[in-house]
Amino acid sequence: MVQQPVKLTEVLLLPSLGVNPDSLTFATCTLESDKYVCVLEAVGQSQPSVVIVDTENPKGVVRRSIVAEAAAMNPRSKIIALRAGSALQIVEFDTKRKLKSCVMSDPAIFIKWITERTLGLVTATAVYHWRIDDEHDPLKMFDRHRNLASAQITDYKVDRYGEWLALVGISPTEGGSVTGNVQLFSVKKKLSQALDANIAAFASLRIAGYDTTLFVFATRTADKYKLHVIEVETEKKPKTAPKFERQQCDLYCAPEMPGDFPLSMQVSSKYAIAYVVTKMGYLHIYDIEGAVCLYVNRICDTTMFVTSKHENSGGIVGITRKGQLLVAAVEPDAVIPYVMSKLRDVELATRLASRNGFKGAERLFSDQFRELFEDGDYEAAAIIASESPASSLRTRETIELFKSVRPSGAGPSPLMIYFNKLLERETLNQVETLELVLFCTGNGKAHLLEKWLKEEKLECTEEAGDVVYRVNPTIALAVYIKAKAHMRVIQCMIETGQTANVPTYAKKAGMNVEAMDLVQMASKISSQAALELANSMQQALVVLEKKPKSSVDHEAMFDMFLQKGLLQEATSYCLDNLEDDSEWGRLQTKCLSANLTNMPHVADAILQQDIWHYFEKFKIALLCERAGLLHHALENFTDLSDVKRVITNTHIINPNFILQYFGTLSPDAGLECLEEIIRVNPRGNLTLAVQIAAKYSDDMGPKNLMRIFSSIKQPNALFLYLGAIVNFSSDPEVHYSYIESSVKLEQYHETERVTRESNYYDPERVKNFLKDNNLKDPRPLINVCDRFGFVEEMVKFMVRGGKIKFVEGYVQKVNPTKCPVVVGSLLDLDVAEDRIKSLVMSVKNMVPVEELIDEVDKRGKLKILLQFLESKIADGSTEEGVHSGAAKVYVETNVNPEHFLRNNPYYDSRKVGKYCERRDPLLAFVAYERGKCDDDVLNVTNNNSLFREQASYVVDRENKDLWRKVLDEQNPFRNLFIDQVVSTALPKIKAPEKVAVAVQGFLEADMPEVLMEMLERLVMSTSNTAFSRNQNLQNLLILTSIRARPERVMEYIRRLDNYDGIEIARVCVGAGLGEEAYTIYYKFQEWEGAVGVLIDVVKDFGRAEAFAHKIAKPEVWSRLGIAMLKVGQVYDGVACLMRAKDPSEYLLAIEMVKEHGEDRDWGIVVKYLKTVRKRVKNYKVIDTEVVYGHCRLNQLGEVEEFLSLENETNIDDVGERCFDEERWVPAKMMLMMAKNWVLLAIVLVNLHEYKEAVGVARLANRVKTWKYVCFGCVDGREFRLAKQCGIHVVIEASELTEVLDHYQDRGHFQELIDLMDDSLSHDRAHQAMFTETGVLYTKYRQHQLFDFIKMWWQRFSIPRVIRACEAAWLWREAVFLFVQYKEYDNAAKAMMDHFADAWDHGEFVDVLTKVGALEVMYQAIQFYAQWVPEHLVDILIVLAPRCEATRAITILMHAHQDLFGNFGVLSVCKHFLRKVQEADIPEINSALNDILIEEENVEELHDSVDNFQNFDQFSLAKRLEKHKLIDMRQVSIKLFYRSGKYEHAIALSKREKLWKSAIDAASASEDPELIEELALYFLDNTLFECFTALLYTAYQSFPVDVAAELAWSRGKLPFFMPFMIQAVHEVGHRLMKLQQERVEDREREQRAKQQEEDEVNDDPSILLYGLGPEHMRNAPLMIGYHGPAADGGYMPATGGGFIPQIGWHPMNPSMQPPATAMYNTFAFPPQG
Repeated sequence: MVQQPVKLTEVLLLPSLGVNPDSLTFATCTLESDKYVCVLEAVGQSQPSVVIVDTENPKGVVRRSIVAEAAAMNPRSKIIALRAGSALQIVEFDTKRKLKSCVMSDPAIFIKWITERTLGLVTATAVYHWRIDDEHDPLKMFDRHRNLASAQITDYKVDRYGEWLALVGISPTEGGSVTGNVQLFSVKKKLSQALDANIAAFASLRIAGYDTTLFVFATRTADKYKLHVIEVETEKKPKTAPKFERQQCDLYCAPEMPGDFPLSMQVSSKYAIAYVVTKMGYLHIYDIEGAVCLYVNRICDTTMFVTSKHENSGGIVGITRKGQLLVAAVEPDAVIPYVMSKLRDVELATRLASRNGFKGAERLFSDQFRELFEDGDYEAAAIIASESPASSLRTRETIELFKSVRPSGAGPSPLMIYFNKLLERETLNQVETLELVLFCTGNGKAHLLEKWLKEEKLECTEEAGDVVYRVNPTIALAVYIKAKAHMRVIQCMIETGQTANVPTYAKKAGMNVEAMDLVQMASKISSQAALELANSMQQALVVLEKKPKSSVDHEAMFDMFLQKGLLQEATSYCLDNLEDDSEWGRLQTKCLSANLTNMPHVADAILQQDIWHYFEKFKIALLCERAGLLHHALENFTDLSDVKRVITNTHIINPNFILQYFGTLSPDAGLECLEEIIRVNPRGNLTLAVQIAAKYSDDMGPKNLMRIFSSIKQPNALFLYLGAIVNFSSDPEVHYSYIESSVKLEQYHETERVTRESNYYDPERVKNFLKDNNLKDPRPLINVCDRFGFVEEMVKFMVRGGKIKFVEGYVQKVNPTKCPVVVGSLLDLDVAEDRIKSLVMSVKNMVPVEELIDEVDKRGKLKILLQFLESKIADGSTEEGVHSGAAKVYVETNVNPEHFLRNNPYYDSRKVGKYCERRDPLLAFVAYERGKCDDDVLNVTNNNSLFREQASYVVDRENKDLWRKVLDEQNPFRNLFIDQVVSTALPKIKAPEKVAVAVQGFLEADMPEVLMEMLERLVMSTSNTAFSRNQNLQNLLILTSIRARPERVMEYIRRLDNYDGIEIARVCVGAGLGEEAYTIYYKFQEWEGAVGVLIDVVKDFGRAEAFAHKIAKPEVWSRLGIAMLKVGQVYDGVACLMRAKDPSEYLLAIEMVKEHGEDRDWGIVVKYLKTVRKRVKNYKVIDTEVVYGHCRLNQLGEVEEFLSLENETNIDDVGERCFDEERWVPAKMMLMMAKNWVLLAIVLVNLHEYKEAVGVARLANRVKTWKYVCFGCVDGREFRLAKQCGIHVVIEASELTEVLDHYQDRGHFQELIDLMDDSLSHDRAHQAMFTETGVLYTKYRQHQLFDFIKMWWQRFSIPRVIRACEAAWLWREAVFLFVQYKEYDNAAKAMMDHFADAWDHGEFVDVLTKVGALEVMYQAIQFYAQWVPEHLVDILIVLAPRCEATRAITILMHAHQDLFGNFGVLSVCKHFLRKVQEADIPEINSALNDILIEEENVEELHDSVDNFQNFDQFSLAKRLEKHKLIDMRQVSIKLFYRSGKYEHAIALSKREKLWKSAIDAASASEDPELIEELALYFLDNTLFECFTALLYTAYQSFPVDVAAELAWSRGKLPFFMPFMIQAVHEVGHRLMKLQQERVEDREREQRAKQQEEDEVNDDPSILLYGLGPEHMRNAPLMIGYHGPAADGGYMPATGGGFIPQIGWHPMNPSMQPPATAMYNTFAFPPQG
């Protein structure tokens, strides 16, 4: 029998994991991959949750409370995508961290992971891609095709390149079938194509060595489905590549399943086959290369609603409605035999075997290959070999076969033909690669290998690389890399100059290699390469620990370079790799010491870079001093005496370095060094000392430095120091001392500069010093006095000293701005006024005028400035201070001041006015008025009672703020001001604008009485037409009267005629003056406004109607009609509109009649609408209301007549309105015409036309309609019709409960069950239907319940039906359901609790094998022991592996003790005890032993105590000691010596003459005394054979000498000889073993010693260090010397150890340096 080619496996059952079966739907369950199942649970739960099931760990179900409408788990990681409305989130499931979120304008209705990092989103209009590894929002890919507008989206596919997209959807048809639509979209071309297909997928197939992208889809023809395979993305393939021909085949659907259709498709990338799953659970498998069906079978009896790829098996995984997670995959070893035997398609079998490596077709390929090869068709034979399954023909024998054929002529070699065909299709294996390399290198074609290497066509080996290396090292390097021959790669890189790439490669390859080994390898090739490699290895950190090298590693590398004489490379290595850290200090010292001794210039360069700081400072400093690098010596010396010794060599050391070096010293040390420098050479080092002191003055302290420089016997020393720091110092003492020194040295230019520029000296002290010294040059004193405000004192000092010309010069040349102070001082000193005038005039254009005037005014001498001021004015000066000063002088001298004040535009009005107030208030008012100084004007006029001037000023200003101030209630002068305004100011005014501002002021001040008095005087009591005919004033007068005196409004309205009537009327309306407003409208013939006042203000519709009759204007009637409509007088309002012939308000009429209308109102409205119908364009509204009006009036004949004419009636609206108002007859008529089947069905139900209602409901096909008609039929007791409707309702889970309640509330139980039974066969029957039907059976048809649940238990919610069965006491049925639901514990409990109704032994045993709770198992044992003891053993055998035996034994021992004795029923359960005794538990062993003792079953008791010793052996031994059976007593002996009671066991054995037992006990005791005692007993009782047996058994514990003595003393040596022979043999063996161990120890010591000597001989450091303590392995390398060698050429170095000399040996005196060599670079200054 041929094995099936497909293996079907049930991985798990989701309901058994606690997943709600109601949630297993396409909308709530997703399967993005074979790793996770994601279920959105919300059915029957208060809080929705997401359940994640890991298929690799099904027991670890994770449930999280998440509010979402859809959820999809990432295919590989625990990242979940959630959708709720328009909101989308991507969240890490474990940490709950939100990765991305967005809110879409159009909600997503379908989400699917298309890759691990991209989520596909489908909305109602478009498709989006959303990546989780960037910050962008979803990217729109394409718009949905109109064919998919109403379809349910079932899948979304993307090819592996992301260039082609396919959206799949299905939608129901009118006939109840399903149609599919696919939208294929090209990302590159931005084009879509719509296909009539149910399923689609992309596949990748390699054809002739080229990757080909295929599109697979299934379409439906008239009577069947077809599977199509086409090629897309042809542009990526070369033009020469073969094209894939379109393939198609029929997709079989079982005739017994007429409604079946393809539901999903997955394409295996592993085998290039397509798996198609249909709605009815059929699995179709197709070869996509030839579109051939391989296998069809039904794999499940319910719909597999979601599927995904199963990567490991190359199959599919899917979830059924039952919650089964099934995996279906091809069996690789069974496919070819199945195709050959069942399909008999050799070509298909060959193709599958070649492409997928399926076994079973090897012989076909082998025969065909031989035939072609023998015919000489090598190319075809090579193709067959390359396509052979599992590469069965690609062997060394095949290669040898092709090599054996010689090429004919100039054609290619058959071997090359073979390789070319392989390379076109596959990658060569190692054997093929090596043969190809040998062929190419041997025939000068090595360059071809480079192309194949780039194409990844060769499987490289080190051997192949060695072959290529001889020809082309570059290609060989690529071969080595691909072969992972790491050492050969590194060697090749070094030899080809690619040393820098070695670390990168070593790190990438994960090599376990030491850097030292690689560097030594490189040093044999090139020292530069070794250095480069050492640096690269350090930077790449390629070491075993994967961390930076330690100082020991670097020191070893340095020593290695140094050993090879590569000091330069060693130094470069240190510079490149050493860090500035204390760990590297030792190596820094070694490197610097070596270079200071051998290459000082290199050491100088290193130290100048300042990169190392952890070397031995003192040692390096000494070496630097000897090498002449004094500046580096200074940098590293820390002892101040050393620093002072070296730093005095200023003639050698760069002064700039010394200058910088002082910055590193502490202030005290710096002072000492500075003093030392000055002491050694005061004259020569003075300049340097000044520079040092100046730079570090702040640190060392100016006082200390001043002390040092003051002590130098050079007069200018202190001056030079202070001069260097004075420009930067803020110390007052420094500045004063510098001034003092410059004066003493007569450096007056410096004195003048410092006094002019410095801000830090004490001016009082310096001023007094300069005055005391009375310098010839007055500039320093002038600078100090000018800068610090000592001008008056300076003027007095110079005037009294006869130096007045210096004062004049100071004003004229130094600071003319100080002229006012100088003039004031000169006036105080009584200097002649003419000289003062002359001085002022000399600086008239530079002097600050205002200050000058203030100074002179203080002294009452303003007159002397008159000439100066008039001169400034004559020069054209417009300076405010000049003119203000002149005004003051004119006022002071009373020279026509008013004329100047009124006409001069430049003076400061406020200052001059303030100056005039105490002299002449009118002049002050003039000044203030000129400057518009409002506050000052008010103050001066109020204080001096100038209210007439104030009133004129305020009216002329036209300033509202000013009016507010003067009219403020808090102003005590307000009435005086108002009197002057009304009586004097306003009558003089000619400009109305000023009057308007005044009026506004009075209005804001809320003074209407005053305002009306003023306005009456202006408007009605004046002959000035500018005021009497002014419209604004008339308006203002009327408005003011409306506010202040409403009773006078009518008088003004009638007397005045140039006011704004419409606006005034509106104001009157707002003020409630309806008659006045009506009068104004009537006066101005505004008829519509007049009737509006009667309607809205007077609210007199009778008067308004009379007015309308009187005026007889259409607009009046229209206005009146609208008003009546708005107050609900529909009939009268429409009548007015008809009088006005106004069609414009038909919408208002419709609205009002809808809101307030009665039948009488509808009559006139219909009449009105018919009259205006032809005068408006909105026929639809009018026609609709006309028809509705007729319907409301039950004028159905008029309705038919109207509708027979041309009309635009909205019949739907009319029908719905009649429906809402329950006008059933007209509603039936309208809804029938509108074909509104939903509402029509309800109308027919209310008319009790049930049969017609069912027919209409069928046309409507809406759930709510079916439900209403169903309930109506039930209430009308039309149960047959109700059943027809109810079937369409109960298939909707949300409606089921209402149907059940409706039937049961009315007592129609049997009819309800009939309805539910008939609905179960519906293809949309859901779990809730089966569940509720089962519950109904438990209540109303209990006798048929068992048959029902046996048939449908897989479809309903078992827990719910179980609870119903329990409530109805239907225990047999409940047990059945417990078993099916895998609640075996509850099933077993139910059987035991209700055994009369539910227990069956066979079924109970089956259930008990699956019970999980131990307590249930013990209850079962107790139940059987109590009620069914005949089956007790069977139960115990079943439970033995699972329950605790001790508790079971306790239960059994207490059961039926009255019948079976103390052991209860345990005595009949020996078989059970034997089975559980394997656990070796004390209680079990004791129980079984007790039973065996009671049965006197000695044989089994021996077996029990020997094999299971975990019990109280001593107690059992005591019990058996006096047993009547000797066999039992023998057991007691055994137990005694096993319990350690050896004496007791031996004594009992002697008593019972059981010698073997005695020997065993003595031997087990290992006690020589007991053994000797028993031996004596045997000898004394002539039991010599027992003596020999005892010696043999107790051989290890019996001393040989004691045994020999006993045997010899009793003359029984023959019985001792076997023991003696064994003892001699063992002693000899031990001696030989000791001798062998001694030899091995000696050899081991010799090897260790030799190894130690080898290590010493191989250590290169011995050549440098010589032998010393611990071979000097840890001594530092000290390259350099301190002086001439004593004996042997070695000097003790600082820090211990020896200092070897490179290039100098003590045996070669000619190479020894002279003794003074180390001092010849030093120059010591003379002491003292």
